[in-house]
Amino acid sequence: MRKLSGDVSEILGQQKGLGERMETLEERIAAFETKKPAGGGGDPAPVGVLYDYRILEHVRQYNIKDTGGHEAEMSSVRRCLALRDLPEIRTRYHTGTGNRKVQYSYRVVPEGPAGESEWVPVEFRTNKGAGADFSAILSLPQPILIGESFELRHEIEMVDSFSSHNEWVSMVVEYPTEKLNLNVFLPPSRTIQGARREISEGASQSFDKRRLVPQKVPGEDRIAMRWEEINPITGRTYTIYWDW
Repeated sequence: MRKLSGDVSEILGQQKGLGERMETLEERIAAFETKKPAGGGGDPAPVGVLYDYRILEHVRQYNIKDTGGHEAEMSSVRRCLALRDLPEIRTRYHTGTGNRKVQYSYRVVPEGPAGESEWVPVEFRTNKGAGADFSAILSLPQPILIGESFELRHEIEMVDSFSSHNEWVSMVVEYPTEKLNLNVFLPPSRTIQGARREISEGASQSFDKRRLVPQKVPGEDRIAMRWEEINPITGRTYTIYWDW
């Protein structure tokens, strides 16, 4: 009887913990919903689609180190909210031209003023999706629990990836996202022409094409092209093009 009583107490404790995490998750989602601009500027999730997590902010930057485009780095950091318990994380695998070295890492964002956690490198495997899409499936040392905030970092060392006359970088919005930032840093010794940004959906539909003006980075010997988008639309691709 004592063992049965202990088992029941343990189950009740687990249920209480799950209930508290669900309440926290609902409060956070409600808070994020109130931040969306009036007039339909948000990105409602497609009916019937369930997501593992929601991206609160996605910052991706490319640092092209030489005028020939032979050496470059990409760093992508996503701050996310878990919508279910995550024993592993699935994300879009970043393909492209040239040789590359890829690394993923993550960290849980603690509640309150506890400071930042250390980045934890993780192993991953790739999975072929529809068309030319690939997914990276990240193995976690311990699950991320529903309602927890976490950051996912994706780093690539690139060789000969930006060596042509016409170049571009892009971000595919694969999960509901509050904000994205796409930044490209280039050496100042090569002239940038025709810099522009556009949004696309599907193989041929593109729209919202706008000119970008490269800016000198204060205090640094490089120039930047920057794009910030609030409430980008899930499933669309956000691309920066330039000639040099």
